[in-house]
Amino acid sequence: MSTDDTNPEQSKNDDCVTCDDLLEAIDNEEQELDQARALYGSCDVDSCTYAQGYVKRQALFVCMTCYRNNSQQQLAGICAACAYHCHSDHEINELYTRRYFRCDCGNSKFNDNQPCKLNPNKEAENTLNKYDDNFRGLYCTCKKPYPDSEIQDEMLQCVPLPTEVTDVEQLDFVCQTCITKHPFLSYYAELATNTTEPVTEDNSCLLEQTKKQDPTRADQLHAIFFRDGWRKRLCRCSQCSKMYENCNLSVVFDEEDSIQEYERQSFEKSDYLDPDKLLANSLQQLDHVTKMEVLYGINEFKESLGQFLRNKADGLVTTADIHTFFGDLQQKRKDRSINIPNKKCKY
Repeated sequence: MSTDDTNPEQSKNDDCVTCDDLLEAIDNEEQELDQARALYGSCDVDSCTYAQGYVKRQALFVCMTCYRNNSQQQLAGICAACAYHCHSDHEINELYTRRYFRCDCGNSKFNDNQPCKLNPNKEAENTLNKYDDNFRGLYCTCKKPYPDSEIQDEMLQCVPLPTEVTDVEQLDFVCQTCITKHPFLSYYAELATNTTEPVTEDNSCLLEQTKKQDPTRADQLHAIFFRDGWRKRLCRCSQCSKMYENCNLSVVFDEEDSIQEYERQSFEKSDYLDPDKLLANSLQQLDHVTKMEVLYGINEFKESLGQFLRNKADGLVTTADIHTFFGDLQQKRKDRSINIPNKKCKY
C-alpha cells in the first residue's frame, strides 16, 4: 500500500497566483523591454563596430568562453553584433556601455579558431582600449564573480574612468579610487545640487573658493553619488580647464556623453519597437474588415480582462481561471465571426 504525502491544499496553492503578482510580472516585462531598448537601441546587430574605430560610446560584451579557452586569458571586449553572430553559443557577460572602445573580436586576444565573422581583417591589438576586472568576470571592488546571482544590487560604473559611465536613478557614481585620484571632485559633492552657474575664465576660481570654505574636505575622501546636472557646476576657469585636460576628464563636459543622452538616442532609434507603433504599422498592412476585427478584439480583451480581475475579489488566480478566461474569449470570437461580412463584401 503506497502513501501519498501530497497535500491537496498545497497543490492547489501551487497552481495559484495573486492578481498583484500577475500585474507585477507584466510590469517587470515592460521594464525589461525598456532597459533592452535603452541599451541596444543604438546597436546594429549585423555590423561589427570595428570599422568605426574607438566608438564614443557603445554597448560592450565579454565572451567568458573565449577568455577561459585562451591559454593566456587576455582581456578583450566585443560589440553587440559580434556577440550575436560570432559568439552566439558562448557564455556572454554584458558590460553595459563603455567609452572609446574598439571591438576586439577575432584579433590576437582570441584563439585562431575564433575569427570575427563580420570583419576578419583587424589589427592584432587595439592599443587604446582600457580593461578592468569586469573583463575577467569579476566586480572591480569586492572581486566577486560577475554577474553574481546572490548580489541583488546593480553594478555601478565610475564616471571619471575613460571607459565607463552609468547612472542609477539619475545619479552619477564616482568611486573612492577616482575620488582619491582626483580629490578636487569631493569639493563638488554639495555644489552639484544647487543652481550655481559654472565659473568662466573671466571669473574667480570656484574650486579655490570652496577649498577655503572647507579646507579639510580633501581629508575625507569617499565614493560620491552626484545628481543629474553636476557636470554643469564644475568650475570652468582657465586653471581648472587645464587640470581637466591633464587628468583626461574633459569628456565630462560633453553633453552627449551622459548615459541619459545615450539612452534617449537609443529609444529614438528603436522607436519601431514601441508596442503601440508596432500595432499601428501592422494594422496598416490589413484590409478594412480585418483591421476592424483586430481592433475590436483588442478592446474586447481589455474589457474582459478588467472584468475578470474585478471579479477575483480574493486576489487569487488559478490555472483553471486562466483557461476559462481564454476559453470564453475564444467562444465570443467564434460567435461574433458568424456576423462578420465577407472580405469581398462591398457593404
